[in-house]
Amino acid sequence: MATCGEWIKKSACIGASLGGVAGFFYAAYIMATSPALGWTDVLDTMESVVVVIVCAVIIGSLCIGIGGLAGLVLGIVASPLSSFTKH
Repeated sequence: MATCGEWIKKSACIGASLGGVAGFFYAAYIMATSPALGWTDVLDTMESVVVVIVCAVIIGSLCIGIGGLAGLVLGIVASPLSSFTKH
């Protein structure tokens, strides 16, 4: 049963990692292409970069939680299946 627990823990970590990275880059892309941000002079560019990074971190953090839960569910569902193939 320890292998099932390890499998579930690995699945949750992988899901959280993938969700966080994907959420960060998706949020950065969406915010960077927003027409509300200004990229014309240095101050507007610095402000826009800060806004993009802050929003990407916030959305990426939410996606870490969602990805962790998805990985947890996938690990719970897949762990009994992997134990059947070993027997």
